[in-house]
This record gives sequence, C-alpha cells and structure tokens, in this order.
Amino acid sequence: MDHKLPVIFLLKGNPGYWRRLLIAVLLFLGAGLHACLTVPKGSEREDVLVSFVYIGRHDSVCLSGDFNGWSSNSDCLERKEEEWSIQVALRPGSYRYGFVINKRDWACDPDALIQEDDGFGKKNSVLVIDSAVTKRPPGP
Repeated sequence: MDHKLPVIFLLKGNPGYWRRLLIAVLLFLGAGLHACLTVPKGSEREDVLVSFVYIGRHDSVCLSGDFNGWSSNSDCLERKEEEWSIQVALRPGSYRYGFVINKRDWACDPDALIQEDDGFGKKNSVLVIDSAVTKRPPGP
C-alpha cells in the first residue's frame, strides 16, 4: 500500500516557507516587469543587479531614486531604438524611483508592482529586493 503525506503536512515543517512562497509567486507574476532582478553574486549583503527598462521616443531617459540621491542625470539609460535600459547594482532593501524624461518630466515605471504618492502630486515606483528570493541556491 502506497502511503503519501498530505502536502500541507510536508510544508508545515519548513519555517518561513509561506513567506518565501508568497514572495516567489509575486515575483513570478511580475516577471514581465521592466525592473527585474538577476541573481546576486554571493551573500545576502552583496549587491543585486537590477535591470530598468523604459519604452518610448524621447531625447533622454534617466533613472532617479533614493539609491542615487534622486539625481536626475547620474544614471541615464542607453537607447536601442525605442527601448531605454540600464543595469544598477543595489543591495537588498526597498527603493523608490522614477524616470526623468527629456531632463524635465517625471514618469513612474508603468509596470512596477508598487507605486506610491511622492508628496508632490505625482507617483514613485517602489522596488523591493529580498535576499531570500534572489539568493542563488548552492550547487556546482
């Protein structure tokens, strides 16, 4: 006779499983987002490489956020036709950001899962990097 334990029984013994599962599902659902995560270089304290992409015909697109002192010109995206992109190394944490279009107009990331009021009548995009989700599993 084949005995199988219910799945819920197997999951109960794994502390933190539900939190990691929820984060993984949220990241999976947001896999098409323009700000996406790649695997970090090593420990939880190390930077994670994040790709930011903005689509549109503009003269310039720069990334501005709390991670670069809200600079409007230090992290400018490179253009390939109508796609603008940049990769930025960030530590695990929560970050507010947006795009500065043509050196004057503010735009939040239209595909960000989280947006919040910026206190000035516009919106900021919010990116959360969780080391438990982005950490590479040990292996060869």
